[in-house]
Amino acid sequence: MPQQRLQEAIALFNRRSFFEAHEVLEDAWREVPESDRVLYETLIRLAAALHLRLNRGGRRGTVNLLQQALVHLDDLRPEAAGVDTAALYDDVAAYVERLRAEPGAAAGWRERFRVPRIRLRAVPP
Repeated sequence: MPQQRLQEAIALFNRRSFFEAHEVLEDAWREVPESDRVLYETLIRLAAALHLRLNRGGRRGTVNLLQQALVHLDDLRPEAAGVDTAALYDDVAAYVERLRAEPGAAAGWRERFRVPRIRLRAVPP
């Protein structure tokens, strides 16, 4: 059941429905063993950060949450629960650098297309 919710949350996240993805991830987080919670906690931080950025215009809080997520993604590379954490790490790091490079820039509608996506790793046949 948590894996099914993870898939649902990833679909929401990739549709830029970050608040909804956060909610689904929190529900799934409660059901997974403690040893497997780091991935869920990391994705929750990402969803919260991007919701903050795109819906409230926050930059400092967004960067802080994304940096926390990067620390955990680094430990989870290259893959966790089918999630391509190596690619996600690279995408989040690049996004943080863009935010730092443009400290005064407001979150515009085009930014929605630049935020990281969660990709799944291909399962060998």
